[in-house]
Amino acid sequence: MQAPALRRDLAASCAIFLAVAPAGTRAQEHPRDQPQAPDAFLALNAARPGAFNYARLADIQVFLDASPTRCAVLLADGQEIKAFQKCETITRHLEHEGFVLLPNAFGSVMLAPAFVSSLVATSDGGCRLNLRNGKWAQVTRSCSNVHDAIGAR
Repeated sequence: MQAPALRRDLAASCAIFLAVAPAGTRAQEHPRDQPQAPDAFLALNAARPGAFNYARLADIQVFLDASPTRCAVLLADGQEIKAFQKCETITRHLEHEGFVLLPNAFGSVMLAPAFVSSLVATSDGGCRLNLRNGKWAQVTRSCSNVHDAIGAR
């Protein structure tokens, strides 16, 4: 068979396949004006530059600025993921997702109020928020102020 005839037969076969193939076997078409569903995972900078750890947003209880350059992400199962970045760079879009932002010694604590089991006043006038997973986070606000901030949610 000659090359032009082979190409013509191959093109015809492809056209027939595409015409009769079920929609699931065709290439997915994504209109550019249709928004993508939000990712269920958040990307967190790992210790090695350019590497990432991921945490499922629904499992995150607290974002805690643990140092001037590191964010501790506390999960519902008690695990902690260290993110080598400030929490604010991770959480800037999350306040509308039901998280509450409170100040702490190194920046802020952002938490899901439903995971807080108790508030305990500290000797320096701050508040320790005990979480349902047994972990805790400290903030610089009084427990009365924290209660007002998370009580409405």
